[in-house]
Amino acid sequence: MSKVGRKPKRPNIAPATVMRARLEAAWLAEDAAQQTPEQLRAALQSASEGLKPEMMIGVVLPVFADAQPEVQARLEKILPEWLARQDGLRVLEALVSKDRLPMALQAIALTWLAAGGRDVHLLAPSAESTLHSAYELDDSSQAAVCVLWYSNPQRNRARGLQFLIDHNPPWNGAIKDVMLFPNKPPGTLIQRYVDMWKERGQAMTSIDAASVKRKLVLALKQNEAAKVRLPVALVLMREQFFAHVLFLPDAPGTPAFSIDDFHALSQIGQSAEALSRFEHTVGRRIRMEDGKEVLIDASIANMGFDDWYDEAG
Repeated sequence: MSKVGRKPKRPNIAPATVMRARLEAAWLAEDAAQQTPEQLRAALQSASEGLKPEMMIGVVLPVFADAQPEVQARLEKILPEWLARQDGLRVLEALVSKDRLPMALQAIALTWLAAGGRDVHLLAPSAESTLHSAYELDDSSQAAVCVLWYSNPQRNRARGLQFLIDHNPPWNGAIKDVMLFPNKPPGTLIQRYVDMWKERGQAMTSIDAASVKRKLVLALKQNEAAKVRLPVALVLMREQFFAHVLFLPDAPGTPAFSIDDFHALSQIGQSAEALSRFEHTVGRRIRMEDGKEVLIDASIANMGFDDWYDEAG
């Protein structure tokens, strides 16, 4: 047969590549946040048809990690059931137990396994064993809390979260903001984010794993009581929060707080960002020693933790 008469060969595209392209088109689209969980599940079912569980999970995890928080929240309503039907929980257990996933994807996998009823504490190093250190600074008006954890098996790199808690109204002890520390040697992070407070006259105090969890869970309960939605930054970092804070051991008096409670606080209440903008542009409410509240004009208010915002950008 002449070359002219030959049929062109179809490109040899790996099934995982096709699945990823289809999922990205559905889950990462601009209008993905407007889709219902059922629509997102239909795209997943269509893209994964005929593929082995190992291949499906290897695609679903990173695409999920790249999706908008609103899309992730909708997907989390349907993924536990889908994973169970596709034998995905077994695959996730194997990946986590053999330490085959990057830190960020492992945190997502642990969350899915917990939602599927698995005891995640038996599958991966405990939050307490990977904790490097924790610190707090509380001046009765606002508080900063730092949690640092090892980010590699060699334990010479770390990451961390720093939380801002506001004791004034309307926060009344709720979490106001959070920032993620870069992946650096632990000493570098301590020098930049912990020691800098001492240099400014307010030294941070070291606290243990159970105490830092109790302080942060109590703050989350205040978000609930004050009807203040969790900061968007914390919602984006929820996998790190689950893996390195929520799974820490409880101290006496630590309230019950679950992943479902976190998701509820991510969607219900006043916007934390809108409240902060009001304080920076209009005024800030301060509670006086006699219990009375006064509104201080934004142009003259002493925020107390201005350096926080310099660091957070």
